[in-house]
Order: sequence, then structure tokens, then C-alpha cells
Amino acid sequence: MPRPLSPARLLLRALEQSATPLAAFDMRRQIVFVSQALGEWLGVAPDQLVGQRADYHAGGDEPLAAAAAAICPPPAAFAGLATSGQVSRPATAERPFERRRASFVLLAGRSDDETLLLAFFPEGDAPPASDSALAPERLHALLAELRSRQAERFQISQLVGQSDALRRAREQVQVAAQSRVRVLVVGPAGSGREHVARAIHLARGGQEGPGLVPIACPLVDPEQMQAALAAVLRRQYEAPAAPPPVALLLDVDQLRPSAQQELAGFLRLPGIELHTLATAERPLAPLAAKRKFLPELAYGLGTLVIEMPSLAERREDIPLLAQHFLERENAAGGRQLAGFAPAASELLAALPWPGNLDELAAVVREACQRAAGREVTLADLPDTVRLAAGALRYPPRTAEKIELDAFLAEVERELFARALAQARGNKSKAAQLLGISRGRLLRRLVQLGVEPPPARSQEEAVVFEPVPDEPA
Repeated sequence: MPRPLSPARLLLRALEQSATPLAAFDMRRQIVFVSQALGEWLGVAPDQLVGQRADYHAGGDEPLAAAAAAICPPPAAFAGLATSGQVSRPATAERPFERRRASFVLLAGRSDDETLLLAFFPEGDAPPASDSALAPERLHALLAELRSRQAERFQISQLVGQSDALRRAREQVQVAAQSRVRVLVVGPAGSGREHVARAIHLARGGQEGPGLVPIACPLVDPEQMQAALAAVLRRQYEAPAAPPPVALLLDVDQLRPSAQQELAGFLRLPGIELHTLATAERPLAPLAAKRKFLPELAYGLGTLVIEMPSLAERREDIPLLAQHFLERENAAGGRQLAGFAPAASELLAALPWPGNLDELAAVVREACQRAAGREVTLADLPDTVRLAAGALRYPPRTAEKIELDAFLAEVERELFARALAQARGNKSKAAQLLGISRGRLLRRLVQLGVEPPPARSQEEAVVFEPVPDEPA
């Protein structure tokens, strides 16, 4: 005899023809039911979504995973702690980005296997529950909108943000992706300059592997540079119809002078176009002005220069970037976190981050592993973060300038005062105690301003009288 259906399953059968978009999830976040109305809103057949795991993140490149993530309830809803929220439909060629309010009902079953979370997505936009700009649900919604507005090929953390510096870099990346000019990506270590260069290559229709030849410029000599560039040109002529292969010159500002000459020679070859993308920590033009880099190479490699800002230049992006890295951990399928508590976000935004994005990503990864609740709190942040925050409260003192002459004069005043006190004001005896003559003592006391200059006697005083006029 078949096992009778639980009340939750019976309810789902009754809701199959509901005009309201809805979905049901089990406690492992697997989608067990999708209504026809929800499938039409997402542009995905309901049976394709059933069985998909819904992770709490702002979408990805794979369409089904992105659709499942779009309707994933916040982690608190699976514990019955959230009854409302917001979901976002990712943009496609046929459908624009759209937000909808969401309502959640936890249907308790006889066991965890039978417990379901029912999510309703009626029409109409609704703001996140919290008014705080640092609230996890607000950052999650903003991240989903930013990712949807950007082309899928630009879904990289280095371009997540709303600061002016990042907007400018994002516009430059868009221009680079639509052209074949040589691009130089400049930025500090950890700012993602290599990742951006690879994204430009993919946006142009190129491919990883044979289509992109990375060259570690600090390590290559002229012979190795020649071999690498010859391989790039050979692949270009073996497949002339495909997007041309590209030499990815990593840290080109550290290229040896002899290797610079070799690279410049390839750029001068008549009738041959070598396609390059380059990264550097320092702009090449100032190096060329100081004769530390070949001028023709500096300007030849940087037809378009993209400057990646450091995190210190885009502090307002740090909470959103931290949310992005946290949701990337969610997308791996482990324990789901909603985001960072506002106090933790404020602390992260206050730190200097000398390692930039790479350092922030590592801190977020460790914090996610340490988190005990549904949000990352101050207590969950790594010890290095708390130590850095403590150092900010006690900045190093500025070293005071030492004026040697003034310091030595003060020492002399102190010694003379002690000698005079010991000699009970007798200057001759004080001079003996100091090992100097009485005349020297008297002169130094005047020079140091301890005593006024001695008054001249009337006989010694020089009087200037007017010369009487001569008789006419």
C-alpha cells in the first residue's frame, strides 16, 4: 500500500494551477515544485527547475542555476524566521531585469524530509525589509541588479561596485571589449588587473588556452620572449578565420631592457599585427620619461590604458564586494549565509586593505567558515582583521623634529642652573664646578638668555652728538 501524501504535498497538488507564481523547497534547498506561472515569469520550463538546488547568491553564467538562485529565499526563511523578502529575475535577451516581493510559509511535516518552504511571488515591487544601506538583503538585491545590468562576460568581482573610480574602469572595459586596440591594465597588486585583461579577451570572442598566451614578463629573457611571440603569430596564421590569438603580457613594467627590445622588434614587423593585452603595476609613460622603459613600447602597448583603483580608492564598494564574495561561497553549495551584520560591514569598509581584492576575498572566505549564525558578525571576522582595526584606533605618533641647537642650549641652561644652585649663586665657584672660566660662563649666560647683558658704565658709553652747523 503506497504511503499517504503529507498535507504539504497535497497542498502543492492543489496549487499546481495557481495563477500566482510560486515554488516549494525542501530543507536541503532543492526545488520540489514550480508553478506554471513562475516558469513563465522566469522563462524556464518548470520541470527543468525541479530538482535544482537553490543557493543564495546573485546568479551566475549557467541559466538554470541562475534561475534557481533568483528565486532562492534568504537563509532565515528556512528556519521560519523570515516571512517576506524580495527576489530578482535575471535579465535575458527576451526579458528585462525585474524585482518582485516574496512571501514565505514554512510547512512543517512529520520529518525534515517532509517539511517544505512555500514561496509566493506575486506581481509588484517591494523594498527590502531593512532601511539600513548595509543590510544583507539590500546588498543582495543591489548585487543582483548590478550583475544583471552588466553583460554576462563581465560578471567578475573586479567590476562589482558603484564608486566613480569603478564606473570609469567599467566604461573603459566596455570600450576595450568592442575594439581590437592594444590595452594596458594598470593597478596595484591584488586589484584584479589580470582578471580584467582575461575578461576583455573573452568579451572579444576569444578563448582561453591556445587563444591566450600568458607571458610572465619579470621572468623572460629575449630568447624566451621571441619563442612565445613567434608561437602567437604562428597560431594566428594557422587559423586566420578565428579570433586572433593574443599575447597576455603580465607585469610588463618589470620587463628587462633586452626583452623590451625583442618585443619592440615584433611590434615593428611590416605587414604583421601582434595582438597584445598587458598588465602593469605602474603606468609605462612615466617610466619611459625616466628612461626606464622604451618609449615606443610604452605607447605601443597602451593604446587604451585602464586604471584599476585600489580598495582604498573605492571604500564605498567594500560592503557590496564582501557580499559578492560571501555569495560566491554560497554558490559552492555549502552552508548558506545571508550576508554581513552592519557592524561587520562598517569595520571592513574602514580597513586599508593593502592586498586589495585578493585580501578581501581571503578574509571573507575565512569569516564564512567561522560564522556560527546566518550572518557574519564582528566575532566571526579573522583575528588579523580585529588586530588591524585595533591599530586604526591607535595610529602611530608622528616623529617630532629635533632641533639640535635648541636641544643643546636647553641642556646647557640646565647644567648652569644646577652649578649656580650648588655654588649658592657664586659665579666663580660655578665656573670651577663646570670646568670653564668665569668669563666663558658669563658670556654663555647672556647668550642663552639666562641673564641680561651687562649695562655699560657712563664713561664707557659712546654718545653721538650732532655736529654744529658751520657759520655761513
